Amino acid sequence: MRTIQRLSIPMTSGFTNAVDNIKQRLRDFAAADSSAPDLVWEAGATRGSVERNLFPVPNLILFVLHGLCSFPLGYRGDKTHWIVPFTYRGLDCAISHEKFGVRLYTAKDGNVDVNRNELLGKLRKAVESAEKHILADVAEEQIKSGNITIANQFHRLGNQYTYFRERAESAHSPTSRNATNDAIEGIANLLTQSFRVSAEGAYNALAMIDAYFSRLEHLLVLTLPFCSYERGQDDLTDFVGKIWSEKMKRVLDIEASPMHEYYDRLVNVKEKYRNTFAHGGFEKKGASFYFHLPRFGAIPASMSGHKNSVHFNLFPIETDSFSEICRLFDEVDEWFKRTGMPLAWQFAESGLDLSFDEENISEMLAAASDSALFDEWLDRKSYFSDMYSNADY
Repeated sequence: MRTIQRLSIPMTSGFTNAVDNIKQRLRDFAAADSSAPDLVWEAGATRGSVERNLFPVPNLILFVLHGLCSFPLGYRGDKTHWIVPFTYRGLDCAISHEKFGVRLYTAKDGNVDVNRNELLGKLRKAVESAEKHILADVAEEQIKSGNITIANQFHRLGNQYTYFRERAESAHSPTSRNATNDAIEGIANLLTQSFRVSAEGAYNALAMIDAYFSRLEHLLVLTLPFCSYERGQDDLTDFVGKIWSEKMKRVLDIEASPMHEYYDRLVNVKEKYRNTFAHGGFEKKGASFYFHLPRFGAIPASMSGHKNSVHFNLFPIETDSFSEICRLFDEVDEWFKRTGMPLAWQFAESGLDLSFDEENISEMLAAASDSALFDEWLDRKSYFSDMYSNADY
């Protein structure tokens, strides 16, 4: 069975009809003549940027024009990923994906100009048709087969965590009183400042906790290949959809020390703070409810255990509990980095996207057999990634 671009797209009647439909949409487009001028390097062409949101995935243009319509590629110059020359209603054009985005080149033929919006509109419709009628099935099949890449967001999520932690730490740090000779005014200022500091500290601490667990979940996904990952058995979609504790149990031995202690403490923080405020401020098992005790008022369902509730104080996280949470997060991070999963942490910190294709995983795990070899592998991959980002390859 014939295939397209190694994607194993079967030439079914549905596929053939979809391609015919796309070609019909692009009936005003044609492959450029081999003697056509190079619009990038020769004078007389108009160059224009294409809005990013018009083609958010530039390579789909390449798929349609080159992969489906078989338009030959043009000369790829400096800072350019690819370029496809073509004609639109007989006029020479070219579209390229360059370092700073998609560019459209059009030649001038006397007073005749290409209707740029019309051209791009038809191309966009063709791309949308390819997505719906061809690539949707391909995407589903590739995901099931594990041929996916996960964007590494470890630093972005880490920066979010650091941002809220620094502001919470600043709020919880001792502050000097505003100087005043009026005792009553001084007390009022102190109370106002204390209220503001407590509010800022609590709200930023809650956001910090949420950001930390988001980064932790992301780290656990990046850790999977280092933990007996079985391509034929592990369902990546299912794994990514699991809650953080199930992810952790899959990639770590939580019964071993000190992970067992860390796990229990993380569960406590997660259930007490993150889960509560992620679900409308309600604790588990009705702990946020008040039951009616006739003649004695509304009583917290947890009764004396209410002192451990996030609702016991005006603000849910005070300085002592905040410091304890920060110590836990630091200990867990240090354990991951030094003892638990140092190679996974190192990979996450590299910022490299994680490709789950069989060749890349095998290559990465082979390099992971030796720390020096793994360093070299990361350096090489980072170099190639930078080259691609800068279109310097």
